[in-house]
Amino acid sequence: MDRQLIIDFWGINNLKRWSEASLRDVGIPDSAKSFLAEVGLPFREDWTIRFELEADYLPRLPDRPTYRRIGFDYIVPICLDEANSGRVIAAEQEIGRTERYVNSTVEHFGEFLTYYQQYRQTGPVLPENQIKTLIDETERQMQTADPSAFSDPNNYWATIIEQMKDGFL
Repeated sequence: MDRQLIIDFWGINNLKRWSEASLRDVGIPDSAKSFLAEVGLPFREDWTIRFELEADYLPRLPDRPTYRRIGFDYIVPICLDEANSGRVIAAEQEIGRTERYVNSTVEHFGEFLTYYQQYRQTGPVLPENQIKTLIDETERQMQTADPSAFSDPNNYWATIIEQMKDGFL
């Protein structure tokens, strides 16, 4: 998904961006740094994912020094893994001392958040017999964009899609 499409979908004032200076020493690819500085991640939504609006840095997790926290899903830190090219991880230490793979890049994470929000906006207004088609299309878009997000059924987005299919989301 083109960066401008993400900005247009959310609106520039609804995206949390980090300064270039705050990202200078973060060990992620330059493309990820430019995405966080120029596009950002959505913050004005009524969901459990949130990004710290006041913070202009990416703190390290105390017990995982290569993980830089960009936000939370409820109490679970969402992190960029510096040791693995900035892949996105849900560090679930508080709820089981595990981690859950989210996306291969923060750019794909931003794209997936957009697909998920499109589903959330469209799903409630569709007749029930069309919701399965919408879920299938959302899953297809995600799998095309970042197949690694579905390489394990326990990955973050694979679980979200399963919850959508089961009617929980």
